[in-house]
Amino acid sequence: MDTRRLGTRLDPVALTLLRLVAGVTMAAHGWQKVVGFDGWRGTVESMGVPGADVLAVLAVVGELGGGIGLALGLLTPLSALGVLGVMIVAITAVHLPNGFFAQEGGFEYPLLMATVALFFLLRGPGPYSVDAMMRGRARHRREPEGGVPYREPLGRPA
Repeated sequence: MDTRRLGTRLDPVALTLLRLVAGVTMAAHGWQKVVGFDGWRGTVESMGVPGADVLAVLAVVGELGGGIGLALGLLTPLSALGVLGVMIVAITAVHLPNGFFAQEGGFEYPLLMATVALFFLLRGPGPYSVDAMMRGRARHRREPEGGVPYREPLGRPA
């Protein structure tokens, strides 16, 4: 069996699975902050950062909104950027002094999530996503009656 061909055919499935798992995981972390928002806001305030109320809300938006967006493949660049931003702040403001490993409070988990978010920011959501479905509908609306398909200008593949 030629595993290269199998891998190529399964790439969209693997991409979707990665996007779903990362998005749901990130959204779950954001939901925890929503449910315990007063405690979360207190944690951010205890870090001594200016504008802690605003930053606490932005973190929730980045994690919950970005996570849901990633899971669905909806507004993927914006969703991935939200997750990436929150994870960079988490690494630099909280986890970096604790070393690498998560069990010691280190930056292992936020680094992994930031890397996954960066991947989807650069690569796009893949063919099984709301973004791809919306691009397909837009492409279909622009297709002329003669049946000549619309071709995207040079850019990211669907």
